[in-house]
Amino acid sequence: AICASTGDTSASAALYSSYLGEKVASAVILPHGKVTPQQMAQPLGSGARVLEIPGVFDDCMKVVEALADNYQVALLNSKNSWRIRGQESYAYEIAQTFDYDLTKKTVVAPIGNAGNITAIMAGFLRLHDLAIIETLPRIIGVQSRHADPVFRYYLEPDKSKRVFVPVAVQPSVAQAAMIGNPVSMPRVIRLVQEYHRRAGAGAVAVVQVSEQEIMDSMLLANRHGHIACTQGGESLAGLRAALAEGLLGQDETAVLDATAHHLKFIGFQQMYFEDAFPPEFEVTPKAAYQNRPQLLTPRSRKPEDLVADLAGQIAALLELTPKAGR
Repeated sequence: AICASTGDTSASAALYSSYLGEKVASAVILPHGKVTPQQMAQPLGSGARVLEIPGVFDDCMKVVEALADNYQVALLNSKNSWRIRGQESYAYEIAQTFDYDLTKKTVVAPIGNAGNITAIMAGFLRLHDLAIIETLPRIIGVQSRHADPVFRYYLEPDKSKRVFVPVAVQPSVAQAAMIGNPVSMPRVIRLVQEYHRRAGAGAVAVVQVSEQEIMDSMLLANRHGHIACTQGGESLAGLRAALAEGLLGQDETAVLDATAHHLKFIGFQQMYFEDAFPPEFEVTPKAAYQNRPQLLTPRSRKPEDLVADLAGQIAALLELTPKAGR
């Protein structure tokens, strides 16, 4: 079993291969220096053979495609249609959550290699084929300005003039979506056409967001009880952009796709808090979203005074109200 990945696919592939034991060996091709330590830790921990090559994800994808064409390996990237079939369950679970009534429902998903959005559209179309759902939900795809080939494709309003052109990616906090030549693009084009045929021209749209908006939105989501990763921030930024563009109404319910756990991209949060982003990311921290630990120093050197001293300092910082009689 082999895949190109910046983290999520490799983690799943390596974990399942380890579950199968000696029956299946797994290998993961990663772009050197483009993967967080947390992303790298998962396939390593599951025992996969992890191989790093120069370049970005698109370069890794070309290598695994060559391996799949010429050697006896199982390709686990979204180019493998069986992989997409499994991901269709995402659409089934959303439909089940809303008791199969998807009226005024919107699904927002980041687009990288385009496997997720392909599976989501295919899953809803399959439910529609079977008359399990009567209404197809709206689909909003989201891309960063630093990796936006799908957005650029749909910028052309005249379908007959659309030509897909891969892009050279720039550094992005949404590393899982930092892909300039998605292998699932042919499926995207076909499924969007079918989706539009059934649900109307506005049923699928793609919006573009900035790296700043991705980081701000991730932190905003997590300040409200979520554990969104940077791709989840991309989804929330996309929802806000779609609302601003009038692509959906305030009365609609949106489901936002976060493709990984927040901790897998924790380094970007730390860079935000410390204002340590390199210029190419184009991210300037906002004071409202920054947070740093504050070290308290006891003012008394007497051990018996330590607890009362620190408690008093903390109470003053937090502006706590003393209990009656204290």
